[in-house]
Amino acid sequence: SSHSDTCPKWRLITFVIWTCLWEFISGQIRYSIPEELKHGAFVGNIADDLGLDVRQLSARRFRIVPAANTQYLEVNLENGILFVNEKMDRELLCDLTSSCFLHLEIVVENP
Repeated sequence: SSHSDTCPKWRLITFVIWTCLWEFISGQIRYSIPEELKHGAFVGNIADDLGLDVRQLSARRFRIVPAANTQYLEVNLENGILFVNEKMDRELLCDLTSSCFLHLEIVVENP
């Protein structure tokens, strides 16, 4: 196979990669959450904080991808409220470190 045969394939692959990267949007939000909050406790309105239309959350399959076996936080898709789903114990999550972070990955399709 010659160079001219492989060149269109690489152009197509490059185009697909750039298209995927173009549609990828990322952002970062921080919330301070006291430990030992009970199930249902308000954390923040993540839809407002991300500038998303609450009416589109379900249609865009908005979801939290759990980083651990326990889903500590959940989102109400009707109002965009982020709430405590499972009580958090700082010592279990972060040992004795001075700063404790719970990283969440949120997926929203069709940005």
